[in-house]
Amino acid sequence: MNGRTANRSRLIGLLIVATLPGVSAMPAAAQSAPPGTAGSPLPAAIEDVLHHPTLAGARIGLLAQTVPGRELLISRNAQDAFAPASVTKLFTTAAALWKLGGHYVWRTPIAYRGVKQDGRLDGDLWILGRGAPDLVEERLWIAAQWLAEDGLTHIHGDIVVDDRYFDGARYGTGWPGGRQVTEAYHAPISALMANYAAQRDGDGWSAVDDPPLHFGTRFAALLAKAGVTVLGIARRPHDAELAAVPGPDFRGTAVGRESVPAPLVSLYDITSEPLGRLVMDVNKFSNNVMAETVLRTLGAVEYGAPGTDTKGLAVVTEFLQDQLQVPMASYVQADGSGLSPQNRFSPAQIVNLLEYAERDFHVGPELLSSLKISGLDGWNPAPFNHEPLKGELRVKSGHIRGVNALGGFLHTEHDQLIVFAFMINDHHAQQWEIDQRMAEMAVALIREF
Repeated sequence: MNGRTANRSRLIGLLIVATLPGVSAMPAAAQSAPPGTAGSPLPAAIEDVLHHPTLAGARIGLLAQTVPGRELLISRNAQDAFAPASVTKLFTTAAALWKLGGHYVWRTPIAYRGVKQDGRLDGDLWILGRGAPDLVEERLWIAAQWLAEDGLTHIHGDIVVDDRYFDGARYGTGWPGGRQVTEAYHAPISALMANYAAQRDGDGWSAVDDPPLHFGTRFAALLAKAGVTVLGIARRPHDAELAAVPGPDFRGTAVGRESVPAPLVSLYDITSEPLGRLVMDVNKFSNNVMAETVLRTLGAVEYGAPGTDTKGLAVVTEFLQDQLQVPMASYVQADGSGLSPQNRFSPAQIVNLLEYAERDFHVGPELLSSLKISGLDGWNPAPFNHEPLKGELRVKSGHIRGVNALGGFLHTEHDQLIVFAFMINDHHAQQWEIDQRMAEMAVALIREF
């Protein structure tokens, strides 16, 4: 075992220990430190916001400084650990861009087992999940049409869906349960999923129960629409098939037709959009299941399939240590999306990441482009859709119960560029009310500096 391998093994071991029942992953300092009000004096307009009744009893962390120059403008509990909610996605996607590059694409192989002759397949069509986060209806329709145009007319067998590239854990560490499990934002994680593991439900969307089977059902329907008759059903591999067709035990980025194991025969690869493009969907629209598939892909590429959250988090840890000099004991990351309430980062760490992106040639362009432009794209709370905030912020926001977070860049009325992070935890107000407080603080920065 070389030094790099030993270090990775140590990272995985530490992350596993941190998630064991009864073992706290919270840094000791963050557990024992009182909320406090440590920091620099704040502008009067921001102090007024912090005294609003909706923030009574809340823990608040703030940091803002100029870019470039790093002149400190505001600071309040900036080194303390807070739940970041979906701002966590910035760390996940930055690590993915660093490790895989913005050019990385996922390839989902379509193969068969049996005899294919004169347009007829006497056997089963296999779909080998490789973690692609963007297998939407249009992409499946292109694949179905290609198979039809290639001469396939009849499948005298089943559509077999194989998602062994990930470990099979459907939900992240600490994710909420109950009725939220049926919501589309809480969709189950899989190496093979269609339409973000969600389906139409009246006027909205809801999470599916079984992502691979849902994929198989949708693909069979599209094959039929393209003129390919499927006599069988969509199903998982039987035990005998699992024994005959090796699971993905490789590492690296060669996940397409070259990863198809015998006795399967490759037909076609469904190719994803590049990672640099998909990061925009993850962050602008805060897509949880996409972030989780990115995290598990990181783990599979770096440490070998099956991809797991623990392997992926080890890669994020390597990124934070190597690129940002963030000690592992100073933060907690429990999932890739921020849906887990166990995540902990500080305002200073968020600003550190954003500053890194602002100056890094390989990660920065795609990561910064993935920040939503206030009031113009992505999902924006109502207060950010109007002047003077509209178009003047590029941010990632986060919301879970009792938690609002916001980090990004702000352009002031005095033509100053500011990098900032606002984190409000343990509040008892409605999230829209805390979004209003966040907007008021952003307006204060715009006008003050």
